[in-house]
Amino acid sequence: MSDLTELGQILHEEHFRILVAICGLENRIGEKYANLPLDPDQPEDKKQLKELIAALGDVIGHHDFEETVIFPLIQSRDNGELARLLTQEHCAIEPMALRLQMIAEDILFLGTSPGRWVEFRQAASALIAEVMQHLQKEEHLIVQHLDDFLDAETDHELAVNHLAERAPPSAVSAELRR
Repeated sequence: MSDLTELGQILHEEHFRILVAICGLENRIGEKYANLPLDPDQPEDKKQLKELIAALGDVIGHHDFEETVIFPLIQSRDNGELARLLTQEHCAIEPMALRLQMIAEDILFLGTSPGRWVEFRQAASALIAEVMQHLQKEEHLIVQHLDDFLDAETDHELAVNHLAERAPPSAVSAELRR
């Protein structure tokens, strides 16, 4: 991935962090753990829930940057169909991410139950499939081709601004880390 632009490298790293979180989630909800729900009284499970909640928030923030900065630039380069397609995928992913985040918060603060664990696993499974497909599409169609959409100066400026504007953790995220 050394041929990526500066902004491309940043987006690639963000995609990688999302992928790591999604793969960890996929491993935790798999058949091996089907009858072993996350238990917020167990330190490792509590940590995993907190990390998942934060990662899902990061997905929403990542989408916001793409939709407000990257996609309009792609659209202005006569590739509006791609921007619309990816925005539609964001519109499908975000409610799933918010739902899973809500269920994870319920488990974290209220504990788990057989019904809540089934709901968590179902919500996670649906989200995993969508996110994996979407990340692959963005990597191949955008990240690896940012130099086609942006000149080097714009790419650098956007990269610097994006790094500077990454929102500090929200009050909720800070509270969850405790």
